[in-house]
Amino acid sequence: MTFEGREAVLGMYRAATRLYENGTPRTRHVTTNAIIEVHDDRGTATARSYYTVLQQTEAVALQPIICGHYHDTFRRIDGRWWFDTRTMFIDLVGDLSHHLLFELDSARRSREA
Repeated sequence: MTFEGREAVLGMYRAATRLYENGTPRTRHVTTNAIIEVHDDRGTATARSYYTVLQQTEAVALQPIICGHYHDTFRRIDGRWWFDTRTMFIDLVGDLSHHLLFELDSARRSREA
């Protein structure tokens, strides 16, 4: 699936993510091992990184719930860097039942891994 633009991405997250009484999904997203390549002459950059999402609720102890990697592109506009694209790949899946409002199907997991 592809979501373009701020409103589409925001809508996707609002439709997919369970929120708790404090207004958050009770998660922390940890991004590591970032490799950034800047192409200054073209005004573009790419990045590759790994992510791990941790969650703790009253019902579940602190645990990793999903891990994967990102491929990002950036471009410089009027001297400022902006996200251009983000492709999210899912590598490992734990218990997402307290995070998502839908079930992540096994066919999608295996395709994206």
